[in-house]
Order: sequence, then structure tokens, then C-alpha cells
Amino acid sequence: MTSSLKPVILKTAKALGLFALSRRLLRGKLRILCYHGFTLKDEELFVPGLFISPDEFARRMNYLARAGYSVLPLDEAFKRLKADTLPPDPVVLTIDDGFYSVYSAAKPVLERHHFPATLYLTSYYFQKGTPIFSLAVDYMFWSTDRTSVDLSSLGVPGLPEGEIDLTDTALRTRVAGIISEYGQGLDGNDKRTALARALGETLGVSYDEIAASRILSLIDPEELAVLRASGVEIELHTHRHDFPAGSAAAAEAISRNRDIVEPHLPGAMRHFCYPSGVWSRDHWSTLSSAGVETATTCETGFVERDTPAFALPRILDSARVSQIEFEAEVSGFLELKRRLLGALRGHARGRPTAPGATADASSPMIG
Repeated sequence: MTSSLKPVILKTAKALGLFALSRRLLRGKLRILCYHGFTLKDEELFVPGLFISPDEFARRMNYLARAGYSVLPLDEAFKRLKADTLPPDPVVLTIDDGFYSVYSAAKPVLERHHFPATLYLTSYYFQKGTPIFSLAVDYMFWSTDRTSVDLSSLGVPGLPEGEIDLTDTALRTRVAGIISEYGQGLDGNDKRTALARALGETLGVSYDEIAASRILSLIDPEELAVLRASGVEIELHTHRHDFPAGSAAAAEAISRNRDIVEPHLPGAMRHFCYPSGVWSRDHWSTLSSAGVETATTCETGFVERDTPAFALPRILDSARVSQIEFEAEVSGFLELKRRLLGALRGHARGRPTAPGATADASSPMIG
């Protein structure tokens, strides 16, 4: 359906009772919702697919509470899924990365409803306490009011010479990418911070103000403790938000994550989230050897008892999602639409497909 017609179609479907019917048909299936950051300044305008306003997040949680969805901790939901004892309309709330706004903006909303949540915490910037470098670079290019700039003073190889036209969106994006890649390769976070500060001075954007606002920074150990006390479980999300293809490098990404975060926890982290949702079956043996029980993706869908435990789909929510789209997702209306279209495509290819995920013999099974 087209973007302009979608809200009209969904509101009509809801009025006709199709949301309620979908919810009844899928009442025993698990919905895992996915969030990232919560707007403290203008982040949802900067990356609408990554952030959501606290007011909109509150509206989502109010809806779940008012509509009677059963919000469970991830670990409990996983155990009850295996035992086939899930309550009707089960929902798990997950939050990726560990932005400071989880503590300052999301926590009060969750506490209001006594909703548990799982935070997949990446550890490098949790340890360093500085803004995420690549996001800070992008944010400064996005927020500058300068139309052209000479970046030669930064000493970054590969940048265009002379004045760079910042009104050229493709060029601006390419330049930001060059600086981000170069900065990520620098030896030490202090050098990255110095580069970001120099970039900000050139663009007329204060890096120090970005750092002080913590809009692009992660929680610290004290805030982690408060979140845990409020009902937020802390789980694995790699050290540098990167999960390499090789098994040794992937195992190291998990190990370093644990070494930094687990000392602040009462026990071992057992649940994992693929950074940026990029996953491969090749990773499953590494996850199993590391004692991981589940791994969530960014693929959209509901969780069945036969869904591979290392390929759990989620429902992504952000500023890009309207309230009616959110309700269509959690009710299962859009899930049934996806399954129907998948089945039709399968029949069109001469291979009928059944709804739900297909288990792989090498994957640990839920059921």
C-alpha cells in the first residue's frame, strides 16, 4: 500500500474489527518490540528511524497498558515460550545500544506502567563516556548552517580539496563517511575526540555542547545500576557495535562486551542482539559456544515456538512509525498480511509456504 493511503487503509481495517480479529488469531504469539534512542533535543529529526520522542513512546506504552497486552521480561518470555505457557498477547520490550536517553527519558515511562525491558548495551562508549563518534560526525554535518567549508585543516586523507559544497547531500554524506572511517581507524578515543572537536569548529557546531547534552552518548555505570533496579535487564550487544564474520573475532566481540559490562551485573548476560540487525547462520555456533540463549534481529515478525532462537524477529518502532501503524503491528494485522503475501508468492513459484519461521538443523530451537 502507498504511504499516503496506508493510514486510511489501516484506520478502516481497525474500524471494521480486523485488528481485533488479528489479535485473537495470534493471541499466543510473542511480539518483541525494538527501540533505540529517545529524543532529548532534535534527534528524531536527525535520524527518525533511530529515535522516538518521549511523548510518542509514552503513547505507545499507554496503548499497551490500556489494551491489555502482557508485557514480560525477555528471559521469562523465552522460558515460557519453550514451556508453551505464554499469557495472551505477550509483548517484550527491547532497547538497543544504551543511549543516555534510555535512562533520562524512557525509564520514567516504563516505571509508570511497571513494564520490564531489556537493554542490549554496547560497551565501548559505555566505557569511554564520550559521544558515539560516527553519529557525532553525522550530526554535526546535519546541524551546521554553513553551505560550504574547507576541511583540509583536519588532515583526513581522501577528502575533496578546497571548498566543499554542503548543499550537495550526496557529497556531504560521502565526506562524513570518509571522516568517520578515518576516525574509527585512529589509535585511541582521545584522537577521535580531538578530530570531532576540530570538525565541529570548522562546521560551526560545538562538539563540547553535544558531549555535555549527552544526546549521542550512552549510559554510565551509575545509570546502569538505576536502570537495573527499575526492572531493565542488561544484555549483550558486542563491544564496538560490530559482529565480525570470523568466529574468533565474533567471540572476542562478545567476550569484551562481557568483560566490561558484567562486573556491573549480578550474573552473566545470556541474550544477544545483532548490531544493526546484521546476522548470519555462520554466527550461531559462536553464540552457542559463548553461552548465549537467544539472539534478536531487526527483521519484522512475530516469534513462534519453532522460530530459531538465534534469529528472533522484532517489531521496530521509531519516529517513522505512526500510532495506527504501531497498533496494526502489535495486533498482528500487518503480520497476517505479510504471511498471506508470503504464502501467495510461494504458490506463485510453485512452492507453497507455511506461515512462520523455518527452523534450521544447526540452530538451537525454542520449542
